[in-house]
Amino acid sequence: MRAKDFIAVLAVAAFANAQKPLPPMPPLANKTAVPLHFGFVIFPSLTPLDMFGPMEFLIGLSIHYGNVTGKMHMSILGAENTPSTCAPPNSQFGMGLSPTITFDEYRALEAGKFSYGKGAEKGPLDVIIVPGGGGTRGNVSREIAFVKEIYPSLKYIISVCTGSTILARAGVLDNKRATTNKRAWPWATTFGNNVTYQTGRWVKDGNTYSTSGVSAGGDGTLGFFADVYGEEVSQYVADSAEWTRWTNASYDPFAERWGVVTGR
Repeated sequence: MRAKDFIAVLAVAAFANAQKPLPPMPPLANKTAVPLHFGFVIFPSLTPLDMFGPMEFLIGLSIHYGNVTGKMHMSILGAENTPSTCAPPNSQFGMGLSPTITFDEYRALEAGKFSYGKGAEKGPLDVIIVPGGGGTRGNVSREIAFVKEIYPSLKYIISVCTGSTILARAGVLDNKRATTNKRAWPWATTFGNNVTYQTGRWVKDGNTYSTSGVSAGGDGTLGFFADVYGEEVSQYVADSAEWTRWTNASYDPFAERWGVVTGR
């Protein structure tokens, strides 16, 4: 084959490939009462992937399905209106994360029934995601208090990694099944009243989702999507992000890796 003919064939093949239609988006399995306002609780020395893993999929959901679910909103909540670092304790290697609203500002919106004030147009929070990280071993009393206050009004709550300890200390995990970071297991499972800590990539109990360490937050969020929006929607969002999804919530090789023994 002559060079110019070969180039022509390549051009036709490239054009044909470029014209291949995208697979259709699967429909939502649930179109009623879906959550629209998602919030992330931030604090000093949180682990960034705990937050940005779930956030990536929430943004993907809003891109692909926002015209079906209704307008989605995101809030970043902090105790103070100053950036929280994602650098580990005693380190400066990280970046600052700024809240969009403080706990007290949100409380004021609640008191005013979201009729006025910054962020009132978003309405009440439906879901909050609580990341973990080294900061959970410090003073997180204000975060615990806020989670305890707001939980009864939420549709769902999700913890990632040692963010479970904030939920546990807020009483959210009392008499429930939960999981947490396996490397931090001996410390993280000391909190809560009658919490059944078990291994797993993530654990669902009622409207509470707890995930294992760091990257598990992404899979737990996709598991949440499967429950709320439908399995096909969850897989579509994962595929759009080129994420190799972990679909078996119980499979947990990291428990063996870090010598986790359940039952306490």
